[in-house]
Amino acid sequence: MLCRLVEKLDGDGADHHICSLRDPRPFEGTLGDNLKVFSLSARNRDRFLYRRLADAIRQRKINIVHARNWGTWTDAALACRSLSDVQLVLGFHGLQNGQSFTTLQRIRSKLLGLAAYPATAVSHAARDLLTSTLGFTASRINVIPNGVDCSRFAPPSDQSWRSARARLNLTGAELVVGSVANFFERVKGLDVLIDSFGEVAAKEPDARLVLVGYGPLETEIRSQIERLNLTNRVTLTGRVERVEDVLPAFDVFVCSSRSEGLSNAVLEAMASGLASVVTDVSDHRKMFENIDAESIVPPEDASRLAAAILRLLNRPGLRNDIGSASRALVQRRFDFATCANGYKTLYADMVGDAFNQWLGDVGGEKPTPSESAVAG
Repeated sequence: MLCRLVEKLDGDGADHHICSLRDPRPFEGTLGDNLKVFSLSARNRDRFLYRRLADAIRQRKINIVHARNWGTWTDAALACRSLSDVQLVLGFHGLQNGQSFTTLQRIRSKLLGLAAYPATAVSHAARDLLTSTLGFTASRINVIPNGVDCSRFAPPSDQSWRSARARLNLTGAELVVGSVANFFERVKGLDVLIDSFGEVAAKEPDARLVLVGYGPLETEIRSQIERLNLTNRVTLTGRVERVEDVLPAFDVFVCSSRSEGLSNAVLEAMASGLASVVTDVSDHRKMFENIDAESIVPPEDASRLAAAILRLLNRPGLRNDIGSASRALVQRRFDFATCANGYKTLYADMVGDAFNQWLGDVGGEKPTPSESAVAG
């Protein structure tokens, strides 16, 4: 999402930099040569990282620092304190290790005065978490949902369906349940999904599960699959650079997360015209309750998840209707251009009149509040 956003803003008259505090490898091969990525190569518990970050900001003459998610906030806040001409905005995309901030995180936030900074959140649920647990003021939080390029993610053609199935060594006979998630954090609930698929597989002999992703949990995931005797029914793809080449193979998409900010994977599946089963986290209820409320299930409930998956597998007409309604919703409210324009407007408001003049020069339009803070 960050890479796509920077690419969208590139050439808008501003100079964009991405700073990776630790490992720059996730950005390799994902950005054009003219976009700037630098790494501070920090080790864990680097007490003076904020000093090096402040030096990097000063050297590059950066005016706005947008700290992406909790893990960057402390160092960004400490660095910007010594830079009087730099404005800081805190971006919140959800928690990786649970559904709320820990006591230690709350104490640190209070000591650093983080609630005094403007913030962005990718969902209304994320905004509410900041206000209820860290004391942020709702009016200081810009809700800018993630966006999807609906030309890149689109309903499958016959050719894309056949190609995706061939890529995964599948034929046309299988009923494919798919999920796209990283294998780095248990917050994605892949263990729950695998347990639920054990129930699905027992009742639907043609069902197959495809898990798109990679990370250190792969060994644990494979062990669970073997323990449940599902080895011949589950495919792990490893890292996939172009997810849009795989999604057409799916009949049902599943998000089994225990917590989310706003899942790009869910939005991409919806844009691809897929019927989805999602856990009742983030803004999923706002997004799906008028499309298919029965496909919203509690997190951690493998049996409810299995029942919702089976319901869609057994009703192809319903899948098509839900998929069409899902794509229409994404086109209406989660278009990528609206997302990028929301960030552009935020930065314009922070810098002031000079930036607004530049915005007019490049032909940008300032969206209305309803466009930059879209409800699901």
